[in-house]
Amino acid sequence: MSSVTINKKQTSTAGAGRKPLLSGFQWVQLAMHVGAWVPAVVLVVDYFTNNLTINPIQYATQQLGLIAMFMVVAALAVTPLITLTGITDLQKLSRPLGLYAFMYTALHVLMYVGVDYEFAFDLLWLDAQGKNYMLSGLISFVILLVLAATSFKWWMKHLRKNWKRLHRLVYIAGALAVLHYGLAVKGDLFRLQGDIVFPALYTLLLFFLFGLRIPPIRRAVIHARQRVVTWTLKSS
Repeated sequence: MSSVTINKKQTSTAGAGRKPLLSGFQWVQLAMHVGAWVPAVVLVVDYFTNNLTINPIQYATQQLGLIAMFMVVAALAVTPLITLTGITDLQKLSRPLGLYAFMYTALHVLMYVGVDYEFAFDLLWLDAQGKNYMLSGLISFVILLVLAATSFKWWMKHLRKNWKRLHRLVYIAGALAVLHYGLAVKGDLFRLQGDIVFPALYTLLLFFLFGLRIPPIRRAVIHARQRVVTWTLKSS
């Protein structure tokens, strides 16, 4: 056997043993992480380029709140998407999306309390009187704080079945986040936000996502999906 043949075999064996840097669903996870950080980067760039409008604190606070609400709804969408598609790997996105939702919510609260009010809690308390949107936002933040703190495996191990019960509070956090948004714009459910998003859209989306979690509806969707897959396989 010639040395050229041996080298070819060695090269082929070495190539066969290599694994791609990222494979399959890992690319989806990477895209999710990159996408989650893009809004924060945009806000930072806008800050350093003086592009945060004439009221930068209010603008940044509102944008962080909108991003937080989007992340909460995205986290809530994971299980319904699994129901619709049957892609169980999507469950891997649930925890990081929840943590990103908490991160942006915490930044939203920090901007409002720390930057806008400079931690003047007495003034904040006076200003909060009669403003229900602040109460709904605060409750949503506290829930997300508890869920983020207990999202680790240690808590899953020690809370057991209670861990799932506790983390169902994310539904309430999502509903309160949308309510907070709707009340903050004085009940104008059809108000445009950035020419794209308005409270009614999130409200309808939440109803759709919650509906897909109702057991009879969920079973019906799964059955319909399986029938479509079976019909597709037979037709091909």
